[in-house]
Amino acid sequence: MTVLLPYADYAEMRWKNGQGVTREVCRFPGSEAYDWRVSVATIRENGAFSRFSGYLRNISVLEGDGMFLTLDGQRSALIPPFQATDFNGDSDTYCEVVGGPLLDFNVIYNPQTIQAAVRWARAGEWAHPQGTLLLFNAGDVLDVTVNAQSFTLQHYDSLLIYAPATLTVDAGADTLFACVTLLPR
Repeated sequence: MTVLLPYADYAEMRWKNGQGVTREVCRFPGSEAYDWRVSVATIRENGAFSRFSGYLRNISVLEGDGMFLTLDGQRSALIPPFQATDFNGDSDTYCEVVGGPLLDFNVIYNPQTIQAAVRWARAGEWAHPQGTLLLFNAGDVLDVTVNAQSFTLQHYDSLLIYAPATLTVDAGADTLFACVTLLPR
């Protein structure tokens, strides 16, 4: 099964710590005790991240000049746009925004139940053999064929693929998309 998730339908919610807003792309299952969640968040200023005890996180900058994360007192190197960065949800995390507000892409998952990987890609063709795959379009238009079924993703739309599939992704040379692979443990 394949489901198109338009950006306009993403639910907006406050951060756990109340200091910002996120737009949830999707979560599984749809309860508070989820195995994984994907979201897009606006970070307007420097500040602490919410803790997600028992979860691992992956973050990428979508818009803006980048950020530094201080994790349990250790400051990271600059995290530029479209660099997937893993960290522990239990960590004391502080973000320094570079050059003004930014928009980020987040994957939060329970490592006891899910193995997750995030990579940024361009057009291509490949097989998705197992698990769940989420494609997130960071460019203008992304044309995706999944087992001969065609989908068009607009800016920040996502495509959720629940079954093994053969994919073809057509996009402009400057269009990037996230491939989030979510495998049950």
